Amino acid sequence: MSEEIKAYIEKHNISETLTDAVNKILKEKPDAPIEALGKYLIEASSKLSGATADTPAADTPAADTPAADPPAFTFASGLPDCCAASPDLYKVIADIPGVARLVKMSFPPGAKDLPHEHPTHNMYFLTDCKLKISGPPTPTKLGEEGGVAEVPAGASPIFPAMAHQVENVGEALGEAIFVEPYQSCKPCGEIDGYISPFITNPECYKILAEDDDWYTGLLTMEVGAKDNLHYHRDHLIYVVEGDGVTIYPNGDEDAAMVVPLAPGAGIPAPMSAPPFFKHTLKNSGTVTLKLAFFEAKK
Repeated sequence: MSEEIKAYIEKHNISETLTDAVNKILKEKPDAPIEALGKYLIEASSKLSGATADTPAADTPAADTPAADPPAFTFASGLPDCCAASPDLYKVIADIPGVARLVKMSFPPGAKDLPHEHPTHNMYFLTDCKLKISGPPTPTKLGEEGGVAEVPAGASPIFPAMAHQVENVGEALGEAIFVEPYQSCKPCGEIDGYISPFITNPECYKILAEDDDWYTGLLTMEVGAKDNLHYHRDHLIYVVEGDGVTIYPNGDEDAAMVVPLAPGAGIPAPMSAPPFFKHTLKNSGTVTLKLAFFEAKK
């Protein structure tokens, strides 16, 4: 290496920057190390030049303001979806692009959302809820005085597409989760050798509700228990209870994946990801495992 090149490397701190980036890659072990390396180097460049996310470097032209993301749903009514209408009350906690999203609604006492619309959606209520609803599923129309619906924890109704406005008229926090298939959602297709966990382990897996397109399921597994080899189509999971599982992709005991869990977490589980498609599962945590999930039927 020539003295000129050495001087250039030292002047621009290249060696130290590369070393830091590579060490970060080796520590974090990302799935796409080359892309991550590029990201880390860009971040380092910004720091060295004095730029921040809000303030570009002096000799770098400001980028155009990015276009707003298109809405998740477009309804003929012109109404927004629930998350767009009231993002403080509805949060997307898991998403499989092009398939479906898992939404959690959390309504403090007295909270009232803005008028919105839903596609067909499967729900699972996490708490008892007392809701005043203007529009379906009560026998009222949006804009009218709402009807009151009292729903117990564990209820799993399936609702058709509807527009309404919801208010928590109870005295406690009301929470539920639900899956909303995207308008671009297509069937997963036939799977050779497919066998459902509802068949392999009916003592653990229960169907709470189903329509032509989706199951609402509940997995309850005691500490140390393990299920039999089974398959899944695209599904979205909510951790009701549990602190850890071990997944054996394709049932391979030598490929065990230990996964820490936390109640309230949402997990996208596309069948394109091998750990989720075909596996056995063990409750390797310290408490009973309870997972609510919504799975495509086709």
